[in-house]
Amino acid sequence: MKRFVTIIEDEIEIGESLAKFLRAKKFEVKHHLSAEEFFSDRPTASSGIYLIDWNLPGIKGIDIVRTIRTRDKFSPIFMLSANSQNQDVLEGLKSGADDYLTKPFDFDGLAIRIENAWAKLTQIEGNLMSHGVKLIPEAHSVMKDGVTVSLTAREFVIFERLYKTRDTVSREDLIAEFDLKEKMTVRNVDVHIFFLRKKLTKLEMSISTVWGAGYKLVVDKDAALE
Repeated sequence: MKRFVTIIEDEIEIGESLAKFLRAKKFEVKHHLSAEEFFSDRPTASSGIYLIDWNLPGIKGIDIVRTIRTRDKFSPIFMLSANSQNQDVLEGLKSGADDYLTKPFDFDGLAIRIENAWAKLTQIEGNLMSHGVKLIPEAHSVMKDGVTVSLTAREFVIFERLYKTRDTVSREDLIAEFDLKEKMTVRNVDVHIFFLRKKLTKLEMSISTVWGAGYKLVVDKDAALE
């Protein structure tokens, strides 16, 4: 699992300083200057840590947090802001942020928070894969209750996103999981879903179509993923 951090900060000096600091801590970092840039880039990391400035031009940071939380319940989110009033802090936390840092903040203190958050995220990821289901990336396989099913490389990418999201995933978001050179299309996704459904019956799993929205993985008899 890559140690991935997404920074959304319009103050270039702060954003680049953070990126440089975290890269020195062995994190992979992507810096975006606005919400629009972040959403248009369609990050493919299925999980990671977010550092989001509240006072962005255009779409505000707090709205980015709310959007992320509709598809990602676990990735740690740190809200960065010059606003220090208690009401702002509470609003940031209620939107789904895990922590709220008032500018200027100490980089070393932030690094400790990020390391702690990463350790918890890693544990959550491990727990998700211990409820009778195990993903085997190196073999493009899925195991459940002792039964193993082999997938193609593309099927595995799609399954992994559906499994980790645990909610409806649009076709566009599934396409975004692939490198541009693979030239994935909506039709490709639908075909892979068709064959995935057949293979997953052996594991008592299914993929439901959410009309107008996308697909959702259903793990039968597994309350942990309901």
